[in-house]
This record gives sequence, C-alpha cells and structure tokens, in this order.
Amino acid sequence: MRRTLSSCLIAGALGLLSSTPAVAVAVARSAPQVPAVQVTAVSVAASIEPTQVLGTDGLTHLAYELLMVNYGTDPATVASVQALDAADQSRVLDSLSGADVAARFKIASIGGAPSAAAVIGPGQEGIVFMDATVVGGRGVPRDIVNKVRITYPEPQAGGLVPADVTVTVARTPVSDVPAPVIQPPLSGTRWFDANGCCSVLTAHRGAVNPLNGGQNFPERAAIDWIKLDDQNRLFTGDPTKLSSYAYYGAPVMAAVDGEVVVAVDGLPNQVPTIEPPLGTLPLTDFAGNHVIEKFTYAGRVYYALYAHMVPGSVLAHVHVGEHLRAGQTIGQVGNSGNTTAPHLHFQVMDQPNELASQGLPFMLDRQYLRGRAASENVLDDLFAGKPFTYAPGVQPSWLFYRMPIYLDVADFYPEKGR
Repeated sequence: MRRTLSSCLIAGALGLLSSTPAVAVAVARSAPQVPAVQVTAVSVAASIEPTQVLGTDGLTHLAYELLMVNYGTDPATVASVQALDAADQSRVLDSLSGADVAARFKIASIGGAPSAAAVIGPGQEGIVFMDATVVGGRGVPRDIVNKVRITYPEPQAGGLVPADVTVTVARTPVSDVPAPVIQPPLSGTRWFDANGCCSVLTAHRGAVNPLNGGQNFPERAAIDWIKLDDQNRLFTGDPTKLSSYAYYGAPVMAAVDGEVVVAVDGLPNQVPTIEPPLGTLPLTDFAGNHVIEKFTYAGRVYYALYAHMVPGSVLAHVHVGEHLRAGQTIGQVGNSGNTTAPHLHFQVMDQPNELASQGLPFMLDRQYLRGRAASENVLDDLFAGKPFTYAPGVQPSWLFYRMPIYLDVADFYPEKGR
C-alpha cells in the first residue's frame, strides 16, 4: 500500500507519468531542510571522467560529453552551457551559448550530424561535446559541474517546468589517471593533424557509436595524420591515384612498447577522394588493415590503434602475440577501410576494439611544431590542389609531453630534439 501511494504522489506531482490529479496535503518539515528540487524535464549526465592532458596550444584540456534527454512534450533548446570548477564556480572552464552550442551539439542517432540549432525533440537525446580548459597545468579542478540553460516554447508539465530554466548539474570528477606518454608513430616533416581534438566538432571528436549496449566515443582524441610535401601540397597529379600522394607507403612505427593483440591485413585500398558509401563496408572493415597494440602506462592498460595501412604491410612486419619495441615498423601508411585519402588514423582507447571503446587522450614525448592551419577549410583547399596555408603568429618550436591539437603541422624526428 505504501509503495502504491508513494508512486501516485510522485506521478501526480510531475504530471509526466500519470494524469491522476494530486491531493494537496500540508507537510511539516523539521531542520535540516530537505535539499530543494527543481524539475527541468531534461536530464543531464557526463559521459566520462575527463582526463587532463596538456596540448600544443598551451592549454590543459578536459574533453567529455554531456548527455541530455528531453522528457518534455515540446522541443527543448539548449540555450547555453558552462563548465565550472565545482570548488569555485566563478571559474569558467568552457562556455557555450547560441550558435556556439549548436556547433558542438548533435542528436544521438545513427549517422547523426551537427545541427543548425541545439534543439532536442521530445524523447530525444542530445549530446554537447565539452572542452574544459585551464592555462598550462595549473589550477586543474578536482570536479566539474555544468551550468545549463534550457528553454521551451511554453512551460511544461502544467507549469511545473518553466519555459526558461537554468540549473547547475552533472557534477563529475576529473580523472586522476595521467594521460599516457608515447612516441610519434611516424617520422619526417609536415605531418598535418587533419582530424583531431578538442574544441571543434570534427568527424573524430563528434563520433559516437551505439554498440554493445552502450554509448562509445572511441575517437575522442583520435588523429588522422596526412603529410604535406615540400611545396605544402597534399598530392601532385591525379588525386584519385595513390601514386599522387608522395607519403603513401611511409613507415608506421609502434608508438610504445607493447604487444600486438589484433593484426588485420588483406583488405584492399580505396580509391582516393571517393568515400565508401555508408553501409558498403562491414564494421569489421572500417579500420582497414590495422594493428591494435596493448600497452601499460603508470600501471594502467591501454590500447593503441594504427589504421588504414597498405595491403600486405601489416603481416609483413608483425603478428598477433608479438612484443613490440617503440620505433619498430608495424606497417605502412595506406588507404584501406573507411577512408578518402592515404593517412594514418591513430587513437588510444580503453578496450581492444576500435569502435566499441572510450577514446583517451595521450601526449607525444617530442614533436617539432612547425605551425597550424589558417582555417578549418584547409583540407578542402588541399583536395582542390591548393597549397596549405599556415596561420600567422605560431612560433615553430620543439614541444615535449604535449597532445597534438586539430590543425597542427608537426615534424617527427625520433632521433633528434633531446
């Protein structure tokens, strides 16, 4: 009887689970007061405890996602989101409003794309991709809270939910696990981070996979490395020919000591500039010819993925169960799997599965930051045969123990820079 009565009171008060009217009763409360409850009609949860990592931009990044479900009967607009230091909520670590929210928002759906506005339909889940930052490694918070403003066309649940409500929710600890330090998996000059972390919703940063009953963000810190020639071009000649890309076949090297747990070979190259239509590749072929390496850092187990390699190059160099040394050749840069041009897709993750895992940040022990792209349109320009344009004001320099950031151009010399 008690359980039934309690359920009816909750349902009637919220007006979401039942249409039965509530019975008004007088309630006397004794100190201490029960914490205030505010109905938002949108639930908010953090996807992961973010790992702090120092980027080449001098900022410590804390990348995570906010998962928002709309329980209302009308579309909910995410008007603004702020990541705050839980201990000092005057410290704003990331701030989005209006179009900035929309630029880092997508509806959770198969093949979901960024939206023109951050609007969550009734019963839908929206995802906001957060990049909380602090300057250098100083003042990294122990916990993050998120101040979220939600608006509706009109009040919900009979007026219990205002049409405009702001709440501070989704408290999440910052992970105390350090980001692993590894070596560059490539060698040579002008390697361009064409698809990486953190504040821009690239195809990697915005990837979410509903696999094995969970939401997976395996490419949270993944990088697509392509190489510019000495004229800062991506290719010369016919862009549909692999021979037009001078870096095709470049050696791929183990970034860390570890063990080969997956080695896939024998998949064909794709035709450059032509993306395989969705549904034409099975999930098992997305990474093309690839290696997954198990390694340990600071007592934790990680997995590194090296993807899209040249047919025949993986098994020519490694086999499952082989123990690798950092710098050892494990394949060659190719164009197999889900790809539109030769490149090395590299990511670190918590499981030995390139799609059903959580992507984790990492730092390169050394890199020479040559510069940064002038705009996000640079890839379109490169595929149009135009030379790469560098952003002004970026001082070339050796950097140690930093994570590459989207649009970086770096040189990798494993034997130099120390």
